[in-house]
Amino acid sequence: MVAAAAAAGATTSLPGAAAADTAAGVSRGHTYHVATWGADRADGTAAHPLRTIGRCSELVRPGDTCLVHRGRYRERVAPPSGTKDAPITIAAYGDGTVTVDGTKTVTGWRDAGDGLVATDVDLPLDPSENALFVDGERAMEGRWPNSGPDPLNPSWAVAERTSTDQHIDDPDLPAGDFTGATVHLWAGSNPWSQQTGTVTATAPGALDFKGGNYRCTPLCMGDQNYRNYYLVGAKSTLDQPGEWYYDKDAKRLYLVPPKGGLAGHTVTAKYQSWGVDLAGSSYVTVRGLDLWGTSLRTGDTSTGVLVEGLRARYISEFSTLPMPRDDELAIPPFEGHIVAARVLGSGVQIRGSGNTLRDSDIGYSAGTGVLLRGSGNTVTNTYIHDVGWMGSYTPGIEINGSGHTVTRNTIRRTGRASIDTAWQLNGVPFHDNRIAYNDLSEAMRTSRDGSPFYVCCNLDAKGTSVDHNTVHDADGQVGYYIDNSSGNFLLHHNVAYNTGSRGTFFNGHSSVSLGNRDHNSTYGLGVSTAVRLSGATDASGTYVSNDVALAPMEISGPGDPAPVVRSNLLPPTDPGYTDARNGELWPREGSPAIDAGETVDGVTTGVRGAGPDQGAYEYGAPIWSSGCNLPGCQSRVRNDGWKATPSDGTDASAAVDGVQTTQWKGAAAQAAGQSLTLDLGTAKTFDRLSIDAGMDATGHPYGFAVSVSDDGSHWGAPVARVGGRSFTQDAVFEQRTARYLRVELTAPGEVPWAVNEIRLYADGPDAAATLQAEQATSVRGAERGDAATGVLGSGDRIGFRGVRFGAGADRLTVRLASAGCGRGCSLQLRLDAPDGRVAATLPVPDTGSTDTWEERSVALPRTVAGTHDVYLVATGGPRVAAIDWLTLRR
Repeated sequence: MVAAAAAAGATTSLPGAAAADTAAGVSRGHTYHVATWGADRADGTAAHPLRTIGRCSELVRPGDTCLVHRGRYRERVAPPSGTKDAPITIAAYGDGTVTVDGTKTVTGWRDAGDGLVATDVDLPLDPSENALFVDGERAMEGRWPNSGPDPLNPSWAVAERTSTDQHIDDPDLPAGDFTGATVHLWAGSNPWSQQTGTVTATAPGALDFKGGNYRCTPLCMGDQNYRNYYLVGAKSTLDQPGEWYYDKDAKRLYLVPPKGGLAGHTVTAKYQSWGVDLAGSSYVTVRGLDLWGTSLRTGDTSTGVLVEGLRARYISEFSTLPMPRDDELAIPPFEGHIVAARVLGSGVQIRGSGNTLRDSDIGYSAGTGVLLRGSGNTVTNTYIHDVGWMGSYTPGIEINGSGHTVTRNTIRRTGRASIDTAWQLNGVPFHDNRIAYNDLSEAMRTSRDGSPFYVCCNLDAKGTSVDHNTVHDADGQVGYYIDNSSGNFLLHHNVAYNTGSRGTFFNGHSSVSLGNRDHNSTYGLGVSTAVRLSGATDASGTYVSNDVALAPMEISGPGDPAPVVRSNLLPPTDPGYTDARNGELWPREGSPAIDAGETVDGVTTGVRGAGPDQGAYEYGAPIWSSGCNLPGCQSRVRNDGWKATPSDGTDASAAVDGVQTTQWKGAAAQAAGQSLTLDLGTAKTFDRLSIDAGMDATGHPYGFAVSVSDDGSHWGAPVARVGGRSFTQDAVFEQRTARYLRVELTAPGEVPWAVNEIRLYADGPDAAATLQAEQATSVRGAERGDAATGVLGSGDRIGFRGVRFGAGADRLTVRLASAGCGRGCSLQLRLDAPDGRVAATLPVPDTGSTDTWEERSVALPRTVAGTHDVYLVATGGPRVAAIDWLTLRR
């Protein structure tokens, strides 16, 4: 799986912390201890703990606490309600990981012939929602064509053009009986939805199926632009270790065992959908728990629930995409609403009103990452990743209702959108929501029609603000997509780069686009059109100003009245970005955007100089950042000007130029041995390579290996091998530090391979990147703002966990502000611990005020290489400096 997703959970409670967490006016209740070595007949003291969280849940009353010691708890946790002044708390004690596990061990395996083993077991979930794990790794349900372990890198088969809406012709289809299997379709002239059906008959090279939504075109198999499909859930697909099939009629589970057999291996199956079930609970705090193979939910009447420090893995699993139930729809049923399949039945669910999810790590879901439904709920500082791989409208965060707050989240690697609101489920009102400071990337992994931030349709967003978000490196059509006549969306101070054809799109869709606004946004590389408004018969109140872009705007068919479009900085003027290749789009000194904007009430605040700047960043102010500050939230490797050399001698600079809309394509059809070699300029540390083929659904490599080298001449064995026909493909391997990297094809293909961009990732930040102080893993002694810290006094510090130096850094640069500290104030760069060795000391100047920012640098006496925790520690006075950002480079 993706290494970035393996980061440890963000929050663990200290011993006794939950019991001491009562605020003034909140009654202090009784504390019970729970431990795997306890007994439910015990009194729940630290010396005589209870055995199960369930027993503790039976005993607690408002104000009480269950402190849970390290261990794995295979049970359903469903505490009663507390009260506003006396919540009930379920919290990790702090002596190790506490896991609520929704799986059970499967035993009784016997030989079943044909290289299979089987056992008779009654799995309680719907057959389409079963999940199996071998030695703690997700096992793939039997499928054709075979696919690797990452469900966001699916291998697709491609049907012949002779196929029809309920029939597939494919000469590559292997012999076997697939009757009853699920066929997953991504097909049509413009497939904005994926569908599933059931195979009804098979023949050599052909099959019939029933299902989908019969919408031809644009969503059907046949003589279409896209004819992608795969099969899952048939015994005849079992042909590689780890694949499984459940015969629901015979209640028999089949498995292809690991090489050497099952001896010494553990198999578990999912038994519990909701390991922490708060559907009937209010005023409950859940702190520091892990979830495995199960999820958490609140209910429609829940209020006052706080979930923090949650680490959830494999929260939802399913293999079919049924139409939502009629009672789940906010508008009359219609076949096109299949796009909303499973949105309401998957993910970590925060329903009700006034509930909060924060400081958490949510990963691996076939469907939604987090569902926000009701009113006045909050999701903040949470890392959400590897979700929505079935390709319906299940996003990283689904927002339904009004008054919600979604801030400071990092959402990465989603099948479709990062943040979505589905009108089929939401209804027309979408009022007073705040969606801000979120970082959305690597979206649209299993689809193309959509965007990281997606709104559909006809929503009235009165009072809603979408601001200070960053979208990038996504394979949809748009960055911020306000689709099909939705109105009253206020977008401002947003950033988009490498999002495909458009940065922001207000789609009137032959109707209206009312009250939509985009102010002070910044659009970088990999965006063909900065802002598009089209198809609106009436654009009253729609207003675009103060935007900065490297691409033009497209305002077509706006109707009467037309939108207001003015005071934007567009080509051919160079906006003077700091480093567009790496998404650092704030203006340099002398940028024409400085002081060139118009005043927009409620938007252009915090002005420096003679007037507002154009774009998302105000020159002279701290540089704001987006995303969470937990481990895993920062992972991209900085591109310092990489070079790519293909074996066919063509110019491959487009593969590493930082521009997703440019493409390198091989000179001939794919063949084993073709290669692309990257020179990173200096050694970098990485554990994931992503090959992005952009919107091209045909140019992906059919198989490749990745090798690394220190000198570009001596190459060891490949560190990863990837097969299949996924649109965007990842190779994941143990962390390496190297200057050179080679991608070599291992399989033939019908067309040349295409690369729009190669990106590298690893856990933790790249030292050469700009490390934003407000994104520090830890801050002590100062407030963490939206764009900087408050003033650090002597002994105060900020820290970044797992910073990757690669071949090394020998210079520290800090952007800081200070006033009145006097001589002797400094910032110490310490490694590995707050009191670790001092790698450099940076004298702090008096900049004139704590709101006047300067960049100061100092050489490191010794080059720092490898991976280190990094701390910047203030010394010399009670008010040393406020910190905006720092870099560590050569």
